[in-house]
Amino acid sequence: MTTSHVPALRRIPAAARSAAEIPALPFTPIPRPDLYAAADSMSGTGHVLLLRAPAGTGKSVLAADWAARHAAGGSDVAWLTVTEQLDDATSLWTVLHERFEIATTTDACPPAAYAAALVETLAARTTPTILVLDDAHLLTDPLLLAGIEYFLHHAPPTVTTMLCARSAPPIRWHVLELHARLTRWGAGELAFTADEIDALCRHHGCELTGAELDALGALTRGWAALVRIAAIHLAAGSDDRAAALAVLARPARAVTDFLLGELVEVLPPTLRRFLTCTSIPVAFTEHLADELVGGGAGHSLHELDLIGFPIDSVVRDGDVWFSCHPLVRAYFLAEARRLGPHVCAELHRRSARWLRTAGLPETALPHQLASADHEQLCEFLSACALRMVLDGTGRTLFDHLARSAPALLDDPFLWLVRVVDALVAGSAAAAVACLDTAAARRAAKASFADAQRLDALTLAATIDVAATTGAVLPESPEDVAPTGDPDLDAYTEIQIATAFVAGGAVTRGEQLLHSGLALAEHAGRPRLVLRALTRLAFAADAVDAATAMRDRAARALAIAEEHGLLETTDAVQATAVAAYGAYLQGETPGAAQIASVLTERVDHDGSHGPVAGWRAHVVGRLLDLERAEEQSAAVDALRRSLLVLLEHKAVPAATGSLILPVVWALLRVHDARTAQLLVERARGIVGELPEVRLADAALHTAADRRKATCAVLEPLLDRAGELRPVSAVTGWLLYSAAQHESRAPAKALAALENALGSATPHRLLRPFLDVPAAMPLLDSYAGRLGRAESFAESIRRHPAARRRPAYPALTHTEMTVLKQLPSGRTAQQIAEDLGVSVNTVKTHLRGIYGKLGTNSRVDALHHARRGGLL
Repeated sequence: MTTSHVPALRRIPAAARSAAEIPALPFTPIPRPDLYAAADSMSGTGHVLLLRAPAGTGKSVLAADWAARHAAGGSDVAWLTVTEQLDDATSLWTVLHERFEIATTTDACPPAAYAAALVETLAARTTPTILVLDDAHLLTDPLLLAGIEYFLHHAPPTVTTMLCARSAPPIRWHVLELHARLTRWGAGELAFTADEIDALCRHHGCELTGAELDALGALTRGWAALVRIAAIHLAAGSDDRAAALAVLARPARAVTDFLLGELVEVLPPTLRRFLTCTSIPVAFTEHLADELVGGGAGHSLHELDLIGFPIDSVVRDGDVWFSCHPLVRAYFLAEARRLGPHVCAELHRRSARWLRTAGLPETALPHQLASADHEQLCEFLSACALRMVLDGTGRTLFDHLARSAPALLDDPFLWLVRVVDALVAGSAAAAVACLDTAAARRAAKASFADAQRLDALTLAATIDVAATTGAVLPESPEDVAPTGDPDLDAYTEIQIATAFVAGGAVTRGEQLLHSGLALAEHAGRPRLVLRALTRLAFAADAVDAATAMRDRAARALAIAEEHGLLETTDAVQATAVAAYGAYLQGETPGAAQIASVLTERVDHDGSHGPVAGWRAHVVGRLLDLERAEEQSAAVDALRRSLLVLLEHKAVPAATGSLILPVVWALLRVHDARTAQLLVERARGIVGELPEVRLADAALHTAADRRKATCAVLEPLLDRAGELRPVSAVTGWLLYSAAQHESRAPAKALAALENALGSATPHRLLRPFLDVPAAMPLLDSYAGRLGRAESFAESIRRHPAARRRPAYPALTHTEMTVLKQLPSGRTAQQIAEDLGVSVNTVKTHLRGIYGKLGTNSRVDALHHARRGGLL
């Protein structure tokens, strides 16, 4: 008979005393209810739980505490810690047979026979049984492994088997997985949560703040032994917790001793060299590792996986990125520094080169700075600085330079890059200041960037600043020679195109925008693709091409959503264009879309401003008006928003297109006086734009001055082809209404047909909803509109086509009195507020009642609200 190893098992037959077989822990374990519950759910199915993780991750502690709880509940727990002496075909089975009182024969028999006997015995029992094999990575004997595999595959439902190992024994685990009988837990599942880290630290007399707990969690990643070491270390250094954390991250001697004894010393030299070289980057791919170690990275990664070394992996953009545990990496990084500065510098150069080629300049920058090669650093910044800013990582760029190469920050090229960074961040004031500084620096000193790059970036940044601040746009050349830098060339073309669109050369602007879009797409620059598409939507907006506005803006927003850019200025502007396009086609965007358009940000100087600019803010107010219950307040907010836009001296054509909608809104609430003042203010700022003249015509129409209306409109309509479509439609509708009232049906019908003809290509319904006479005209001439009949009918049936009651216009004073009525104040009180006699107020009330066709205050309020007066 084989020598007994029963002392290794310490058999205690009574279930109540079986917990004595479980190793006594030298400390009170931290309760882990979530893991206990997950393990409990596996009972009763013959399940196998494989805990595969490095030393000190809490495998044995978890297994012991969980098993002890089940032993206390009546389960039969058998715990066996595998040793080298038990790693043969019979010794382990002998111990298990004696534990479960199975007769052991002295005759040699196949390993499966031992396993089958154990399976048969356990199948005859009804008591739930838990078998724990600790240090299972020591199982290497092929015959023993064959028997273990047989047992795991055939164990009865009453048995739960738990194996704790640093690396998985070579068993066909996939067969168990195919039968849904295997669960694997690794270091990630075993990692302590923040609450558990806090509990362990408190157990050692160390109470940490939330920030300190976060830092400790990031440093240890919940590795139980490291958390315990850290808690002891921090408790000893409680006088200066920040310094203690810094020492711990180096890592501390206690951490180094643990890692060396449990992980590093058993590694062969090739794997130690691999881990030393790959510790230079925070994370690496197999190809980057090949670059650092000279090849063979795939084999090394495979070997490390086999032994369960703590390397995490994550898939990003189709590549698998590997990273060591932070403290393990810190250990090997210290080893790399011992190789000497030249070796480290070379590893940093290789990392920077590979990461830059892979399109990751932000990750490459620290390595480029650490390589201590000034010439290569300047070349890197010349090629990559703008891209980093356009990718939204400008702060990272300038923070790294401020720490490692502050002298370079005063370079003219980098001042220009700062201009773009300020614009990306939404700080126009900072952008203006940086642009001025860039011009001064360029006049005073040479740059590491060549003149062609400086010229191109100066032009593009100047246009960008001007377009953002409403300054006069510089004259742009028809063509700019490409620099060969896809980021700079795409950015330059987009900005030059913006200048052309703003100047009215929309077709040329669109050509350049499509070219810039192609460059950005080819280079894989989502922010530049978003900007090009947004500016293309602006180009469509410039000619009231509502369908194209919506389509292009939708493409821009799809790119923004795909790349997490929905909160950028370009994305919010695209939202505004899409919403305005819907508005022009008679639709009302949703509340979330309107809220996005009205989003504001706080600038560096503490001032507030809309994310998408003031024109988009006016659009947002316009859209908000359509949903507002209190029309007067919403109209006032819209008016004030337009005044701010006018004061910002934005592009006149873009500003002018919003004058008419605001005037119509004011006229809907019968505030013609404010509308007149607004038009005069606009005329003084943007000049005699067609939209300003059309606003005059709208005011004349509201005052029933048909001759004045026609006198304003006829010169404009003689050049109707030069008007924006919305303006043309509005002009023809006003002219048609004037002619209809003047008993000139032929002219009225012709003008109405022209309005429909101008509106049809882009389905511009909005003017028909704004011009009060539009619906009566369509009703009057229905059936006589020829090819436009179908479109006219769709307008007449549109849900937004409201036919408001037509009331005689109230005077300004009557409107003032009317707005006092909802307060419930008496005529005497209203008179005192207005500084007039009570008889004057009563006279105005009689005028209001007569014009609204009512004879009481309640009826007057009802009619005023229904008619849009309140």
